[in-house]
Amino acid sequence: MEQEKTCGNCKFYIEHYVKYKAIFQKIGEGHCINDELNPPRKRNKYRLYENCDKWESNGELKNQRKENVKTVLEDMRDSLNQIAQILSDDL
Repeated sequence: MEQEKTCGNCKFYIEHYVKYKAIFQKIGEGHCINDELNPPRKRNKYRLYENCDKWESNGELKNQRKENVKTVLEDMRDSLNQIAQILSDDL
């Protein structure tokens, strides 16, 4: 089955969020960062668009982001372990 070509699953689409209490929620609007898009449409927020001829899948981008998050979390774990070791040596 072919993936639906909408802004929501395009690698150029940046979703807009609002913060409600302690949670960020999507608002169903965003903007496109594709350099080939005409400037007025690119600058303005808009509702999700379908069948854009500039659409590209965000699948690879999602995988890359997951790997980046994993790396950052592992680095944070190592730093916290080092801090814990320093603190335990001082006691």
